[in-house]
Amino acid sequence: MTPSPERIPILIVAGFLGAGKTTFIRDLIPRLAQGPRAPYVILNDFLNAAIDAHTLKGLGAEISTLAAGCVCCEDPGSLIRAILRVPVSIRPLIIIEANGTTDPYSLIETLTLTPELRDRIGPILQATVVNEARWGKRLLPGDKRTERAQVSTASAILTNRGERASDRQKRKLRDDLAILNPRAPRMETESFIDLLLRESASETLPAPDGSDPIPHSHHHVAVSLTPPEMSEERLRAWLHSLPRDILRVKGLVRISEEEMCYFSRTDDPFESPRIIKVSVQEGMNPAVVFIGTGLREDYLRASFQSTETAPAFRLY
Repeated sequence: MTPSPERIPILIVAGFLGAGKTTFIRDLIPRLAQGPRAPYVILNDFLNAAIDAHTLKGLGAEISTLAAGCVCCEDPGSLIRAILRVPVSIRPLIIIEANGTTDPYSLIETLTLTPELRDRIGPILQATVVNEARWGKRLLPGDKRTERAQVSTASAILTNRGERASDRQKRKLRDDLAILNPRAPRMETESFIDLLLRESASETLPAPDGSDPIPHSHHHVAVSLTPPEMSEERLRAWLHSLPRDILRVKGLVRISEEEMCYFSRTDDPFESPRIIKVSVQEGMNPAVVFIGTGLREDYLRASFQSTETAPAFRLY
């Protein structure tokens, strides 16, 4: 990217729930930290932004969390204020990780039409992360529309989990991408990062296209609970026991006096839960966030007691 010195370039990282946005950012930050711009990450991911922030600490970026409302339509003001707080003196590249159900059109509109930001930000790019194995398999029509919209507006499309996708699924994704967004190249992560490091991404890739918005409404809810201490084996069994009605579960749990685990699981039946052991540090508090539709807190609490078989309860 080659903006004038006083303007801050912005990278939006979009993608549906569980697509791999945080994993991509975790790989991206250390590389960018060695380049000409300082990565500055703004996280907006339902109630679990603080959990993700812990996983990104120590990688070489400033981290700001927005856990109130969705920045696309419920609370754009918090995003505007966060951008205005970023110091220009560090020559930042602002990375906005939008939550998985974000309407990209509204987010792009906020960034481009807000008067306070016009003299503050430079080129805007949007990298959309797509889970090849889950493309088009969302349960609700609104989720499918959102996933397609996040692709339609992208400057570049980064795909993953290809080893879990069938040949038919890969062909469908290829054909859909060609229809939804022929402007945006499908890129390997390393090639995309190289463009950012050379500051040539805004000259090589198209700006996000917000010209054809779709109707958008939020039908997901997020429930945050404090999990009990459990062994790593019990944690894994609990994650496997949760029904696929839960689109996303992510959290931090204590497994001993000295260790905690970050964990996440999507609704993909072929994807294993992600569990990362870390040493207990100050400010790390156990928490788990469930994302889905019609979730009931009492039934979610009951799930902590069931780790051997699928829990015999409904979530709504």
